Amino acid sequence: MEVDEDNRSDFEKEEEEEDDSVSDLLRDRFRLSAISIAESEAKRSGMEISPPIVACIADLAFKYIGQLAKDLELFAHHAGRKSVTMTDVIVSAHRNEHLAASLRSISYR
Repeated sequence: MEVDEDNRSDFEKEEEEEDDSVSDLLRDRFRLSAISIAESEAKRSGMEISPPIVACIADLAFKYIGQLAKDLELFAHHAGRKSVTMTDVIVSAHRNEHLAASLRSISYR
């Protein structure tokens, strides 16, 4: 196996490219879902929403979800677990009382 100047094997590079393509696919699917939700909500409310605004909202939401995933991973790691639990999700919503209450009601059903 060849190793180039930055000490990564061809296999490691291919693995990284696969991770990037999966990430791109997830981002695109998330973006399409967010756009669909935004357009549906605008229509339901009798409002119009411009495509650049919808795209911006989708991109911001994707970035937020990425940061949330990192936070959840840190919460689980801090608790000595390898898996994220519903409690971690509820703790992550502590700044939004309504969301935290909704998550608690879902988790205790």
